[in-house]
Amino acid sequence: MNALSLMSNIPDAAQSAQLGIARGIAGLNRDAQVVAQSVTGSGGDLTAALVGSLQEKLSVEANARVLTVSDQMQGTLLDVMA
Repeated sequence: MNALSLMSNIPDAAQSAQLGIARGIAGLNRDAQVVAQSVTGSGGDLTAALVGSLQEKLSVEANARVLTVSDQMQGTLLDVMA
């Protein structure tokens, strides 16, 4: 295998950011279910769910920023190539 074929298997920054956003949203949904169930008295650890939701929120924000920067870099590269 040459270096080019190895690099083609590595996701780019935009793909990684999109995956991170999707995972963060899924985590937020899980934490929201725990919080909702805790209100009714049948849920899990409310504190862990609230802390987890803050972590997921920060993860989504960070991945959104990566997506923005990746888009800006692609635009810059296109401007340089033109």
